[in-house]
Order: sequence, then C-alpha cells, then structure tokens
Amino acid sequence: MRNYMHLLFIGVSIASLLTGCAVNVSPVLNSSLSMDAFEKMGKIDVQDIKLALYIDPKIKELRIEQNVQSGKFSFNVGRAFSAKLIKALAYNFKTIHFIESPNYTGTDTIDAVMYVNLEDVDLNLSLKSGLTTVSAETYTRLSIRAEIKDFEEKKTIWVGTTQAKESATHQELGPMYYQEAGRGYAMAIDSTIDKAIGDLISDMSKSQNLSVYIDKWEQKRKGVSHASQ
Repeated sequence: MRNYMHLLFIGVSIASLLTGCAVNVSPVLNSSLSMDAFEKMGKIDVQDIKLALYIDPKIKELRIEQNVQSGKFSFNVGRAFSAKLIKALAYNFKTIHFIESPNYTGTDTIDAVMYVNLEDVDLNLSLKSGLTTVSAETYTRLSIRAEIKDFEEKKTIWVGTTQAKESATHQELGPMYYQEAGRGYAMAIDSTIDKAIGDLISDMSKSQNLSVYIDKWEQKRKGVSHASQ
C-alpha cells in the first residue's frame, strides 16, 4: 500500500506537469569555461598576437526553443557560446578585436582574422517517470566551423571543424518541476559548448601551419618594437 501511494504521488506529479498551464522556462547557460573545455584544450600558451574575431550571427544569436509537455524551454546558446569562445581565445592570444562584419576596418594593426560559423545544431529534450523518480533527459549536438586568415596575405592558414555531442540525464526523487528540468538540460548544453570550443582550440594548437604564422607575426612585432626604441 505504501509503495502504491508513493507511485500515485509520482504519477500526480507528472500529471500536474502534463495538464497544467504552459510554463515558460529560460535556463541561464554558464558563460564560464568548465574543466571539459580546459581538458580538451590541452594547454594554455598566450601568444603576442592581435586577432580580429568575427562570430557569424547564426551562432552568435542562436536561441533554441523546444516544448516538453507543458514546458516551453528557451536557451540562449549563442550568447553562452560567444562568451566562452572569447575567454578561450584570451588564453591563447594577447589582443582580440570583436568585429560585427567579416571585414576588419579598425585602425589598430592586426595579424589575422578568425571567422566562426555554425554548421549544425540538434537538441532533443524529454521528461520520463519511473517508479520513484522523474528524469530529464537531454541529447545535444553542436557542429562549428572556424578559420583563420592572415590579414596581410588574405590567405586562409587554418580551418577547424568540430562536432561535439552530449547525452545526459538529470534525475530527481519525487516530483520534478520545469525549472529543475531546465537546469538539467542547461548543464548538458553547457558541456556540449565547452567540448566544441575545447576541440577547436586544441586543433589550433596542433596546426603546424598556424604555428609557423604565429612565429612570423611575433617576430614581426618584435622587429617593430626594436625599431621604435
């Protein structure tokens, strides 16, 4: 009888989610880098490079919305991705200029321009009830393409692509409200973003061609510095 009452309680909790009024939930995604990102990056080595960064609006302004039962979930993926990417790049390049169009028109002399584009994104959310638990399940996939061009030569010197995936389950004993489910979903999305960014930075650090150009840019800057003294 006790188990029956417990099961009935869980059933009522799920039923309240199913039959209640629509609930709008906008979980806040983390703008900080997690250990997932740092482990993927592999190392931190700040180079004396001036980089202009262009993040395409399709990824910069990406907002994913999905309905799960009576919950309407909205995730500002683009803002979180952009903030995390800028922080990751700041661990690798001394100066970063943020540009709103693909063409750099600033007055400061730069070495290269980095372009970041969204290739594909997929998000599946669900809520499932067990005998004594409620689970918020998430599958997310994020595909990103990035390239770096030498500013003077107008030549592409590095291209990187990444496809990060994450499957996660957030489980609660007893009832689970949409806000709690949203936090579980957000954790999985954050992890996917971190993995995607970590993969890109790791790929950059392994590129022999990019390494050659970084040495060239740094030597040129040292020469300018010595000449001005």
